[in-house]
Amino acid sequence: MFKIRSFFLYLRSLIVFLLIGPILLLVLLIYPSGTYSLIVPFCKLMIYMFGCKINIKGKFPPNQYFVIMANHSSFLDAFAIPTVLQGKFSAIAAEMNFKIPIYATFLKKLKVISIDRSNQQQAIQGIIQAEKVLKSGYHIVILPEGTRTVDGKLRKFKKGGFHLAKNTKVNILPIVVNGLFNIKPKNRWVIKPGLIEINICKPIETQNKSVNEIILETHNIFLNQLS
Repeated sequence: MFKIRSFFLYLRSLIVFLLIGPILLLVLLIYPSGTYSLIVPFCKLMIYMFGCKINIKGKFPPNQYFVIMANHSSFLDAFAIPTVLQGKFSAIAAEMNFKIPIYATFLKKLKVISIDRSNQQQAIQGIIQAEKVLKSGYHIVILPEGTRTVDGKLRKFKKGGFHLAKNTKVNILPIVVNGLFNIKPKNRWVIKPGLIEINICKPIETQNKSVNEIILETHNIFLNQLS
């Protein structure tokens, strides 16, 4: 039963993505600043197409930009996290995402930075590039675990994003997502639609703290919020 339902959820989501994705890309090419007002409803639609609902706790702080940290439990994070964002935003993403047709072009136009974690020099260059994007007035979304959890537990955080926040004197905004691991974990094909809870936490000050102190503070917030 779940397998049949999952097949149709994937199918209808793919159809919607292929129909609307090129339209968003066209808008991005013609009127870049207008794209962000369309991305949020598009991501909400994609979450709905996968049979899920979103409950948001907290409010996104206005008139600031952040290094946004979120936990990584499912491929659906790519659609869930943008639903709560405001303003212009970009991200640091794994190199493999840039191999997906249409999606890759979309990422590049949104100034998403490709990171190959197996190549330290390339990863450092990616952080430098992210600093430039951040300073131009964009939020930068980072999944500090680096890869999806396979057991539902929070993984150790990578340091790159925290150096980014520290170097640019920008605060960190933790966004904690609950529910997606049960809906679609990395090691299961079947989707079990359910409620996604997204908690927008209070910003974390990055000045007058070491990188390790910032990592520990951020990690503890996630541990406290994850159920």
